[in-house]
Amino acid sequence: MAKDSQRLEQEFIATVHEKTGHELGDWLTLIAGSGIDKPNAILNWLKTEHKLNHLQANFLTGLYLNDGKPVFDYAVLFENLMKGKETLLPTYQALAMMIKANLPDAELIPTKTYISIEAARIFACATLTKQVMRIGLDLGATPFDSYVQKAKSLGAMPNLTHMVEVTAPSEIGDQLLAYLQQAYRRAHKL
Repeated sequence: MAKDSQRLEQEFIATVHEKTGHELGDWLTLIAGSGIDKPNAILNWLKTEHKLNHLQANFLTGLYLNDGKPVFDYAVLFENLMKGKETLLPTYQALAMMIKANLPDAELIPTKTYISIEAARIFACATLTKQVMRIGLDLGATPFDSYVQKAKSLGAMPNLTHMVEVTAPSEIGDQLLAYLQQAYRRAHKL
């Protein structure tokens, strides 16, 4: 999903004049001149006053509220996710290195609220608080225990039924890798 959002946003930016009759900078100036600052109000104003479709209005609203920068820029999304959670960066880096070494087609894609871990399908995610990284996993009917728990606070991803909580790079190891591989196989029906 995050890949699609980024691609759609990039396509919109590249073709904004062709699709809307104005350059991106012109739209940002128009929105600023409207005096409207609430996301839904901007969206509705663009749809009503400028006859844009929902997707166009939504992208312009997001770009305007993000100071003209792409909303779905992975580096910016990752930076925003890590704000205030910098102590978990080494733990995240250990997770990312383990996934890339053992599941080479998997990607770690930052979104506004979590990091999606996916290949053809999402099989895991990582959410961060100031103290803990929760790794959500698609494990179906696998029993819960003290290590792999019932998923909580992972957002709207009902297929991610389980989670592992980690706080340090030393907790990223073979046991977690085995569960990630199991989730990968389950999501991809292997």
